[in-house]
Amino acid sequence: MNLLSKVYITINLNKLKYNIQHTLDLCKAKSINLAPVVKSICSDQPIIDCFNQADVSIIADSRLDNFAKMDTPKERFLIRPGFVGEAPDIVKHCDTSLQTDLKTIMALDKEAAKANVTHNIILLVDLGDLRDGIIYTEQDTLLSCAAFVHTSENLKLTGIATNYNCFLGYLPDEKNMQDLVNLHKLIMPFYDTPNPVISGGNSSSVSMLLSDERCFPEEFNQLRMGEAIMLGRDPSDNTFIPGYETDVFTLHVPIIEVYEKKTPSGDIMRRGILAIGKQDLQLDHIIPRDNRVKVLGGCSDECVVDLTDAPEFKSGDELTFHLEYGALMTAFAGSFINKQYINQAD
Repeated sequence: MNLLSKVYITINLNKLKYNIQHTLDLCKAKSINLAPVVKSICSDQPIIDCFNQADVSIIADSRLDNFAKMDTPKERFLIRPGFVGEAPDIVKHCDTSLQTDLKTIMALDKEAAKANVTHNIILLVDLGDLRDGIIYTEQDTLLSCAAFVHTSENLKLTGIATNYNCFLGYLPDEKNMQDLVNLHKLIMPFYDTPNPVISGGNSSSVSMLLSDERCFPEEFNQLRMGEAIMLGRDPSDNTFIPGYETDVFTLHVPIIEVYEKKTPSGDIMRRGILAIGKQDLQLDHIIPRDNRVKVLGGCSDECVVDLTDAPEFKSGDELTFHLEYGALMTAFAGSFINKQYINQAD
């Protein structure tokens, strides 16, 4: 059913395909495999099809519900560790998962046996971002998990991974990347594949891909990247990345009213009210395409903008916005914003 809302996002699929291929080319030049992360678009099938058509072997997401709706022949990689109660659904909907907890791994072993399948485990370690992962100093815990997976008939230990810049803004450097390599070597006897995954970063590693030097340790062979592909943005400093299309997604919002109103300081401001609010997406992560327009904030169902320097805008007109990652994720997770797909290159 079409939504009654006149708020919509245009998605330029050709530009998205370009970003996918551009990222693949950058990774290939560094002998890195790409695991594209699609969690931000909540299994939107026309977008998933762009990845289906690309030369990627894996699609990564953090939500089981997204995988349950997703139509893809690619390997399904769950990048948020699960818990015991999710084990049946992880085995059903995913081929590979990041895991950190031995109880969960044991539950996955039982569910994989019931389903008569083999489930791949990549152990996630925390090098300092202090989000999820086995803390890198807890080597006994890491070895216990690795040994259990290795001895299981239903699980395969296929790699090791870490997160960067997901919580505390902890960025990759020569020391912490070498720490991951050392842990990889520690569990090497337990791998169930001759080519284990050493997954060492996300879109915040894009500067390393653009460098003339390799930068990554030679053992690193995978990056999990989403924001760079979707938005052409580097999350380490929230800047646009040279060489990427940065307007794959455009938000279109009608103006409800425009009035000159006195501010608390006594100044007169030409204020516009938009038909979108915090229930729709994160208002502090939308950027007006017209730099004369300023987002002031909003409430659950409206957004307030300063139109003082853009006098031609009136009630009924439409404003357009770039989306930062937080706005993209919440927009696709909600149910009030229409989608329009563009297949042209311009």
